[in-house]
Amino acid sequence: MKSKLLIIIFALFLPFSYAQEEKPDTALSLEQLLELVQQGKFAESEEATEREQKFARERSRQATLLANAKAERSRLEAIASELESRFEANDAKLVVLEEQLKTRLGSLYETFGHLQGVASDTQQQFESAVTSGQFGQDREIFLKDLAKRMGEGISLASIEELERLWYELSRELVASGNVQKFQATVVDNEGQTSQQNVVRVGNFNAVTEGQYLTYLPARGAYETLPRQPGRYLGGTYDVHDTSTGFVEFAVDPTGPQGGALLTNLISLPSFFEQIQYGRITGYTIILLFLLATGIFGWRTYILFNLDKNVKKEASGSRQGNNPLSRIFDVAEQNKGSDVETLELKLAEQILVERASIDTGIWLVRLISVVAPLLGLFGTITGMINTFQAITLFGTGDPKTMANGISEALVTTMLGLMTAIPATFMAAIMANYAKNILTVLEEQSTGMVAAASEENKA
Repeated sequence: MKSKLLIIIFALFLPFSYAQEEKPDTALSLEQLLELVQQGKFAESEEATEREQKFARERSRQATLLANAKAERSRLEAIASELESRFEANDAKLVVLEEQLKTRLGSLYETFGHLQGVASDTQQQFESAVTSGQFGQDREIFLKDLAKRMGEGISLASIEELERLWYELSRELVASGNVQKFQATVVDNEGQTSQQNVVRVGNFNAVTEGQYLTYLPARGAYETLPRQPGRYLGGTYDVHDTSTGFVEFAVDPTGPQGGALLTNLISLPSFFEQIQYGRITGYTIILLFLLATGIFGWRTYILFNLDKNVKKEASGSRQGNNPLSRIFDVAEQNKGSDVETLELKLAEQILVERASIDTGIWLVRLISVVAPLLGLFGTITGMINTFQAITLFGTGDPKTMANGISEALVTTMLGLMTAIPATFMAAIMANYAKNILTVLEEQSTGMVAAASEENKA
């Protein structure tokens, strides 16, 4: 039993034995081992005691912090309760003071609402008025501040403020009825600013030389319209260069910034932009129109000269190199022939001349027939596109159908615009040709009749 106990003790303190091997002077007896065990227990006991003391100190500190926090909470709750009581008291006092203010102001209290409404409405009108480019934005700032203070209802407006409000209203009223020229900042379509002479026509429109302007409240400056109404620009030069008298000028009274009607007017597509809606069909019709016009100009010039030369030839003046002169040549070549042969030869020559005289007329007539048919074809394709858009997007947005309808209507318009003039062109050319052929037939008949009388004689 004693030997087993020694083995256990030796196993527990085996590390110490290794340490003792490094120190040869350390004893390895059982007494020394027991002493080491006792020392280890004593060290562990001291460490545990120290930890317990530390925990006790930390617990005491936490308890102190908790107590301090509870005390601070109680203090803050007391302050909050006091402030709440003071707030309720001040609120009740404020109600009493407001009632006293209303009583003392009497009917003057309504002035706050009136001034607030007038200042606010006037500020909104001035903000987008075309006159703001001339008078500046100081009046808008003044009116905005006045409306804010009147809305608070604390103090009445001063005499100076009331006088300025009346002044700004009067100045705007006077400006709406006069025409003035002044220097102002103008923003062009590229975003560049410059100082230009601007003419303001009442509170309707502002123009510079050759351009209508619109007012930009965000920049406090005028801006040129992205597109100008071409047919109305002449008046801008007149009103810009004239200081007295009366001039014609297109006024748009529908918008304070320069005219809503003018803005919508310039948004309308031009004739050339409308043609683009016709696409390939429209371009084809235009090419046919140009072809018909070219043929008409070329053949009309030739037929006019032929008609003049033929009539001179018929009157006895030899012109040469014209259909009638060639008829005379044929008659001269068959002078000794019988009447029937001469008549056949002259008829043959007239048929030859007719072919050259009628050149181009058939093509113009064909164009006058084909052009409306192409317009109808474009109408059908445009309506097909319209119904496809309706199928895909419904009828909620008319813009989805606009392209198809535009194509349908534009091609029809182009077809009629081509067919109607082409019909007149063909008729004019045919009339010239008919006059020439009539003269040829008359002269041919006369020559046959003369030959017949000679043979009878």
